[in-house]
Amino acid sequence: MLIHASIKLYHEGDGFATGVIDLGGLQVTQISAFNKVWSTRDGGLDNNGATIFEPKNLSEGFYMLGSYSQPNNKALYGWVLVAKDVSSNTTNLTLKQPIDYTLLWSSESLNINQEGHAYIWLPSAPNGYKAVGHVVTTTLDKPSLDKIRCVREDLTDQSEQYSMIWSNNGFFVYDVRPNNRGTQAPGVRVGTFVAQNVETTTNLSISCLKNINANKTLSMPNLQQIEAIMKIYSPLLVLHPDEEYYPSSVNWFFSNGALLYTKGQESKPVRIEPNGTNLPQGGNNDSAYWIDLPADGENKDRVSKGNLNSATSYVHVKPTY
Repeated sequence: MLIHASIKLYHEGDGFATGVIDLGGLQVTQISAFNKVWSTRDGGLDNNGATIFEPKNLSEGFYMLGSYSQPNNKALYGWVLVAKDVSSNTTNLTLKQPIDYTLLWSSESLNINQEGHAYIWLPSAPNGYKAVGHVVTTTLDKPSLDKIRCVREDLTDQSEQYSMIWSNNGFFVYDVRPNNRGTQAPGVRVGTFVAQNVETTTNLSISCLKNINANKTLSMPNLQQIEAIMKIYSPLLVLHPDEEYYPSSVNWFFSNGALLYTKGQESKPVRIEPNGTNLPQGGNNDSAYWIDLPADGENKDRVSKGNLNSATSYVHVKPTY
């Protein structure tokens, strides 16, 4: 979790609310201030085109890992990670310059509404390193090798395409995210995009980052910090005077007949224990189980309306990386 610097948190812990996370010799921080590199008003979502940016105002020692892009049907809202090598091993750096670039695509020949021309480059990583983003220029001149950094292979993980940003005549730009996700997954989303001349969901040309820090909870808040965050960010729930459906606690829902269904045994639901002890365990969502209201009509209607007196707010705090 990266907290905006203007928010003052008391009882600050060692690694929380610093704006920087150490992934294991590699510090990363979010950048949401950008310079616009190129934009088009054709194609993409709602036919509004897309814009490509690169991060600016990097702190000393931090390097760009890749450019950022988003569709033009939304206001600028994103971020991208930049990184700094803080490892003590000078012979096995966490970041290195690329050794070359490969031109993946150019908008030069396209008859579209665009601001200049775009040239999208894939960094050629040194042996033992991987690219986690692209560089975009407005001329055919190759970018400087100092423009971007590649990441040591053990600090990277497999990525997958997520949501489409823009496409044109067989060329695709996708947002990417870690392929392996979950509360225990080490993959780290970079905020960069992948450019492809062939639409494929596997073997992407760029990777995501990976948290190999042995102390993965170093950047987590303590209880006092969580309370401070909730005072700032917690929503206020206002119910309409004629509202018929109310929230309830999980225990009330379970105690009042909630049923556990199993795929392939839909006709034999099991009543959930009040404390949920008979719920499936494990962190994977395999769609083999689901929870529903009581089967009989009277109880189903009653439970669906909730119980405001039992209502409880739940806060789930977990690492984002």
